[in-house]
Amino acid sequence: MPAEASSLIPPALDQLREHPEVAPEEVPGLLGRLAQVPDPRDPRGVRHALVGVLALAACAVLAGATSLLAVGE
Repeated sequence: MPAEASSLIPPALDQLREHPEVAPEEVPGLLGRLAQVPDPRDPRGVRHALVGVLALAACAVLAGATSLLAVGE
Protein backbone atom coordinates (compact mmCIF):
# COMPACT_ATOMS: atom_id res chain seq x y z
CA MET A 1 0.00 0.00 0.00
CA PRO A 2 1.49 3.39 -0.98
CA ALA A 3 2.03 6.00 1.70
CA GLU A 4 -0.30 8.97 1.89
CA ALA A 5 0.96 12.20 0.41
CA SER A 6 2.09 14.72 3.00
CA SER A 7 1.47 17.73 0.75
CA LEU A 8 -1.37 20.06 1.73
CA ILE A 9 -1.81 21.30 -1.83
CA PRO A 10 -4.36 18.69 -3.06
CA PRO A 11 -6.76 19.29 -0.12
CA ALA A 12 -6.46 23.05 -0.64
CA LEU A 13 -7.28 22.67 -4.33
CA ASP A 14 -10.29 20.53 -3.42
CA GLN A 15 -11.57 23.35 -1.20
CA LEU A 16 -11.14 25.87 -4.01
CA ARG A 17 -13.09 23.66 -6.42
CA GLU A 18 -16.04 23.71 -4.00
CA HIS A 19 -16.52 27.46 -4.60
CA PRO A 20 -16.71 28.01 -8.37
CA GLU A 21 -18.87 31.13 -7.91
CA VAL A 22 -15.79 33.19 -6.98
CA ALA A 23 -14.44 35.02 -10.02
CA PRO A 24 -10.67 35.45 -10.39
CA GLU A 25 -10.98 39.25 -10.33
CA GLU A 26 -12.62 39.00 -6.89
CA VAL A 27 -9.53 37.37 -5.37
CA PRO A 28 -6.96 39.96 -4.25
CA GLY A 29 -3.41 39.62 -5.51
CA LEU A 30 -0.42 38.94 -3.32
CA LEU A 31 0.77 42.55 -3.30
CA GLY A 32 -2.72 43.74 -2.38
CA ARG A 33 -2.79 41.38 0.58
CA LEU A 34 0.73 42.29 1.67
CA ALA A 35 -0.15 46.00 1.51
CA GLN A 36 -2.77 45.35 4.23
CA VAL A 37 -0.13 44.19 6.73
CA PRO A 38 0.43 46.93 9.35
CA ASP A 39 4.00 48.21 9.56
CA PRO A 40 5.21 48.08 13.21
CA ARG A 41 8.57 49.72 12.41
CA ASP A 42 9.61 53.17 13.58
CA PRO A 43 9.24 55.50 10.56
CA ARG A 44 12.64 57.11 11.26
CA GLY A 45 14.54 53.96 10.28
CA VAL A 46 12.46 52.83 7.31
CA ARG A 47 14.38 52.60 4.04
CA HIS A 48 12.03 50.31 2.11
CA ALA A 49 8.28 49.90 2.06
CA LEU A 50 7.10 46.91 4.07
CA VAL A 51 5.12 45.55 1.13
CA GLY A 52 8.32 45.34 -0.93
CA VAL A 53 10.26 43.61 1.83
CA LEU A 54 7.47 41.07 2.36
CA ALA A 55 7.13 40.45 -1.39
CA LEU A 56 10.86 39.77 -1.72
CA ALA A 57 10.75 37.43 1.27
CA ALA A 58 7.80 35.57 -0.28
CA CYS A 59 9.72 35.24 -3.56
CA ALA A 60 12.74 33.87 -1.71
CA VAL A 61 10.62 31.25 0.04
CA LEU A 62 8.98 30.28 -3.25
CA ALA A 63 12.46 29.91 -4.73
CA GLY A 64 13.39 27.45 -1.99
CA ALA A 65 14.72 29.50 0.93
CA THR A 66 14.11 27.59 4.15
CA SER A 67 15.69 29.88 6.76
CA LEU A 68 16.06 33.57 7.54
CA LEU A 69 19.69 33.38 6.44
CA ALA A 70 18.65 31.90 3.10
CA VAL A 71 16.01 34.61 2.63
CA GLY A 72 18.64 37.28 3.35
CA GLU A 73 21.05 35.82 0.85
